[in-house]
Amino acid sequence: MVPGGGACELAVANFLNNQAKKIQGEEQFPYRAVAKALEVIPRTLSQNCGANTIRTLTELRAKHTQESGKTFGVNGTTGKITDMKDIGVWEPLSVKLQGKNL
Repeated sequence: MVPGGGACELAVANFLNNQAKKIQGEEQFPYRAVAKALEVIPRTLSQNCGANTIRTLTELRAKHTQESGKTFGVNGTTGKITDMKDIGVWEPLSVKLQGKNL
């Protein structure tokens, strides 16, 4: 099980962006493109809740820079940044892994 609310996707996006910073030139662009694509999940959750998308994503990115913030995502009911383990929102890892085979 992995945290829901876009937390897993944002954690992977942050990892890819950090890896891209270590690469020179054009070779970093695929990393950044995939990272940007993964951020669509928390962005869409935020939009669907009527939250301020830019503010929400900025706050969520800031949370994910802290080691204790890796499980924070968008609460699909309120649109607020919430620790997914506190509200019990989990997704099966098998669903995430199937997406890579598409």
